[in-house]
Amino acid sequence: MTTIPALRPAPEGSHFDPLLRPDLGGLYAARADRLRHLAEGHELAGYLRLAADVVQAQADCLGPVAGEDRVDPIAIAGEGRWIAHLDRIVAEVAPKAPETAREHFATLAAMDRADRLAAGKALAEDRFADVDPALAPIFWAALSVEVAMVARAAPLPDLGTQEPTTCPVCGTAPTASVIHISPRQGFRYLHCPLCECEWHMVRAKCSNCGDAKTLDYLSFDTADATVRAEACGACGGYLKVVSQERDHAAEVVADDLATLALDDASVAEGYGRSGFNPFALPG
Repeated sequence: MTTIPALRPAPEGSHFDPLLRPDLGGLYAARADRLRHLAEGHELAGYLRLAADVVQAQADCLGPVAGEDRVDPIAIAGEGRWIAHLDRIVAEVAPKAPETAREHFATLAAMDRADRLAAGKALAEDRFADVDPALAPIFWAALSVEVAMVARAAPLPDLGTQEPTTCPVCGTAPTASVIHISPRQGFRYLHCPLCECEWHMVRAKCSNCGDAKTLDYLSFDTADATVRAEACGACGGYLKVVSQERDHAAEVVADDLATLALDDASVAEGYGRSGFNPFALPG
């Protein structure tokens, strides 16, 4: 494990957008491609390829949604439009899934609507332990598509100068930070694993508690590593930073998922993760 010097902050006075809503079609395409690339020779190759197939199926679910005043994941989970996405993801991915995963897709296909709604609501309410961990990422993927589409139709909140620790659009904890390249060169955004929006936060401060004095940047590689764990001595939390400056092809969810070993090492150092990956949900 390498401790890396603190990242430089973005230039003061530079213009930035407080909130970003990436185009979902482009986002899913880039994520699926990156997952397949990272799978080559990876010890989790089978799971990374399965995740890529799920992401491709998410892209195939995209369509118009009616505008809403705000993004309420719990209400969206209870309304149930996302169940159509679940059916499509299961139908598309199950035939290509590894043998060990096919029984889980069969379980999803056979599950009745009431149980599906209950699982979706549990995830929206952060009751992850109430959902079978083998099924939860697929439920999440389907719910996320609907929440993300609603987030593209609803008005954005006005953040002013706030830099919240959870998504200002839907209230979800972030997956990781991403350091952007042009046209937002060098700016850091936190990425939401549910609505797929991003919100700005200055660099070199803890994304969980705001402390800027006791940060370490941990990596298995060198100071030029694409993915590092930003670990805070003040709150004991950590969240990864994925740098597109270091690798233009990096994608926040894909690169985070492919570096779960860094999570294990960070936890072994005594830190606790302050966010989560949609394909590695909390237990």
